[in-house]
This record gives sequence, structure tokens and C-alpha cells, in this order.
Amino acid sequence: MTHNTEWSPATKRGVAIVCGLVALLVLYLARPLIPFVIVAGIITFLLDPIITFLIGRARLPRWAAVLLAYLVLLLCLALAIFYGVPALINAIRELVWYVPGLLNQAITWLKGWLSSIRTIEFLEFSADLSSIVDPILETLAGAVPSRMLPSPARLLDSVPSAFELASGLATTVLGTVVSAILAFIFTLIYSIYISLDLPKIGQAVMDIIPPAYREEMTLLGRAIRQVWIAYLRGQLVLAIVIGVVVGLGTTALGLPGAALLGALAGALEVLPTIGPVAAAVPAVILALIQGSSTLPVSNFVFALLVALFYWVVQQLENNIIVPRIIGDAIKVHPILVMGAVVVGASVGGIFGALMAAPVLATGRVLAHYVYCKMLGLSPFPIVEPPAAPARPAVWLQWLEWLRTHLTSRRRSPDPAVADPSDDTAS
Repeated sequence: MTHNTEWSPATKRGVAIVCGLVALLVLYLARPLIPFVIVAGIITFLLDPIITFLIGRARLPRWAAVLLAYLVLLLCLALAIFYGVPALINAIRELVWYVPGLLNQAITWLKGWLSSIRTIEFLEFSADLSSIVDPILETLAGAVPSRMLPSPARLLDSVPSAFELASGLATTVLGTVVSAILAFIFTLIYSIYISLDLPKIGQAVMDIIPPAYREEMTLLGRAIRQVWIAYLRGQLVLAIVIGVVVGLGTTALGLPGAALLGALAGALEVLPTIGPVAAAVPAVILALIQGSSTLPVSNFVFALLVALFYWVVQQLENNIIVPRIIGDAIKVHPILVMGAVVVGASVGGIFGALMAAPVLATGRVLAHYVYCKMLGLSPFPIVEPPAAPARPAVWLQWLEWLRTHLTSRRRSPDPAVADPSDDTAS
């Protein structure tokens, strides 16, 4: 005989607390794997539309659709590495060749600017800053890049230490590369498993939720999923668009290292609000020091033009590109996003900064849900049925009846007119 003894409320609360503590302990122990699982989930989100399309339109089984989608992903990564890395290396090499000239021009420009402010005059007031400026000018007088290079004897003396440094650096780089490759492989395997079992995972989650809450939790999960999908896909497209626009724009302006600046602008797009500003700083500094190779303007004017170009790109991004690509998925003020990026960077480094905006948007969705439930409101927009068309006025109904009646009278034959065939038959 089977006995089913119901737990008391105190027992249920105790078991719930123990289960929560065990879950927190498991998360703490598995914390090294959490970034890989999150990145795998992001890859799954990005590839899910392709997999769904292949299953629905191409009639492929799920395993074949997943395999084909990940093969396309690997092919795109291979093409990006094959064509993008050499171009990036050439851009860095080109920029490195400019370094001595950039240093000379920077020192010359700084000397001229300091000399111009030795004495500042404004209306009837004047200030002598020579006691501050002259020591700086004397220091800059000896700061010649060619004199900064070590002598051959010092180079020979530093060969052993340089060899040891190079060996240690090579070992570090090799370990970093191997770790990155293993992390990529593990993340890809996690992502493939998630893509294969995504319907089962969703069904398992729904089975845990009590039936009375399933519809509401489905809507909540759909809202959170929409936030992440819109943000991640939008950021990917946004990085490509901004990188191409900045690369082409800086090339047209004659700024050296345009390809590198475009790649930097695209990469920093993943940091909302802060990324575009950080991408503009090196471009403006480079324009101020190097000048333009196509525009006959001074370096200062050219730096202003570059800053104006980046400002225009950011305005186009905020007002045209972002609303069309990402839409209203985030719905969070830029100040809050900036603060979330800073907090995320302090907690989780680069990964925390990247995840700050979607996590903040997810918190907004959850806070809205809790707020509505606390006040007894509906947390989700209610879709009203389409309203019935309004009845026309009475006089319009009479006009419609009269038109229909007259039309039917014209089409019906007149009974007073006899058919000639009837007389012939008689």
C-alpha cells in the first residue's frame, strides 16, 4: 500500500531553501564553465534562424540542419581569418612605419604650441607662463626619436636578456593560443549540443513550471528571448556596418591606417555608448599628428573634420541604424547602459562589459513583470480583438437600399412588353 504524505509548508520552505543553496553551490563550483556556456548560448541564438529555416523550408532533419549551419559558420570564420588577418597585419605594419614620423611631428607640434602660450594676453591682462613652459621645452629639445634608439654596443649587451624575454614571451603566446583554441572547441561543442537538444531543453523547462503559470512564463521567456536575440544579432550587424563605414570614410579622408581604424570601430561597437567614443579618440589623435594625405588642410582642421565624421557616424547610428536593426529591444537610458558597462567590466572584465546591456535589459523585463504582478496588473500587452466595423448612418443605409432597388429594377424585364415568340407560337 502506497502512502502519499503531503509536506507541511515549513518542510516545503526548508526543502526550497536547501535546493536553492545547492544550486548556488553548483554555480559557484562551475563558474569557470559559465562564460563558455553563455557564449555557446549566444552562438545558438545567432544560428537558430538558419537552423529553423533549413528544417522548415529545406525539410532537413534537425541534426543535418545543425551540421550545415555550423559548417557555414566555420567557413565564414575561415574566410574572415584568411582575408581579414593579413589585411589587419598590413594595416598595423603600415601604422608602425609611421611611428617615428608621428613622434617627430607630435614633438614639433607640441613645441610650437607651448611656444605660443609662453605669454597669454587677454584684453588688458597678460600672464607670463615662461617659468612653466621653458623647462618643458628644454625637455622636449632632447626628445628626438633617433636619439632615443640604443647604441649597437647596448644592443649586443642586451641580446641574452632579449633572448630570454623572447623565449618567455613565445611560451606565453603559445600557451595563450592553445588555450584559446581549446576554449573555442569546447564552446563550439557546447553550442552544437544546445542546438541539437534545444526543443528538449525548452520542453523540460516547461514541464518544471506548474500548469497554471506556463502560459505566463512562456510570454515572459519570449520577451526575454526577444531582448537577447535583437541585441546580439543587431550588435553583429551593427559592428559590420560601422566598421565598413568608418574604414571607407577614413580612407576617403586620407587618414593612415584606415583599415585598422575601421576594424577597431567595428570591434568597439559591442560596448554601447562607450565604444564609439573610444574608437574616435585614436583617429582624432592620429589626424592631429599625421594630417591628411588627400585634403589640403592643416592638421588641426583635419582633426576637427575627423571628429565631425565620427560624430556624424554616431548620429546616423543612433537615429537610423540602431532603431532599424535593434529596435526597442533594450529600452534603457544610455546613462544606465554606460554605468552597467563600467560595473560589468569591473566584475567580469571584457566579458562582463559585453554582457552588461542585455543583462540590464533582461532585468528591466523582470522588474516590469514583478511590478505589474505586485499591483495586480497584466504584465503583458493584451491583444484586443479587431473591433467590428461601425454601422453606417441611417440615411446612408437608405441610399444604399435605393441604389440596390433601382439597379434590380433596371435589370428585370418589363412584363408589359410581350415576347414576339409567344404570338408566333399561338
